Amino acid sequence: MDTGKRWLQGAVMGWALIAPVAYAAGNGVTFETAAVCLGGMSDPVTVEVAETEQQRNRGLMERTDLAADAGMLFLFGREMKVGFYMFRTRIPLDIAFFDDDKKVVAMKTMVPCVSQDPRRCAIYNPGVAFSSALEVNAGFLKRHDIKKGDRYSMTSAAKCSAERGRGQAAARESRAGD
Repeated sequence: MDTGKRWLQGAVMGWALIAPVAYAAGNGVTFETAAVCLGGMSDPVTVEVAETEQQRNRGLMERTDLAADAGMLFLFGREMKVGFYMFRTRIPLDIAFFDDDKKVVAMKTMVPCVSQDPRRCAIYNPGVAFSSALEVNAGFLKRHDIKKGDRYSMTSAAKCSAERGRGQAAARESRAGD
């Protein structure tokens, strides 16, 4: 076999081995990270921010794990009335949907879709308009007592203020109990 054919076979074989890894690693999509205070949590959640269409479409696809205090924040810049699905998403997730005031308007728990056909994956629709959404590990929202009406805020602080995320009514109740 001549050198040119061997090189071509080697290149094709190399690409066949590397391509799945490149796809699983994000297919060239990168995310900025940020810290988010949520509800009455004292510690911020470290999130990857998905604000471009390419980032939002990629989301947490092909991930096999997610740190306990991590998530992905989807920013749309306008109100949306769409749902999320779990095509090629390997981790069960909770999702909180937020309005323009960064207030929780709906929450869902989503399970991975095992189908290779995205049309066969369940769509998790909040049933209300939203402008951002936060995906975290399944059980996170319940474990941290996140409720409708709670808010999120971006932070650079090492700790969160409970008043900042619980909304004014919850903050008044907290002060009244002191």
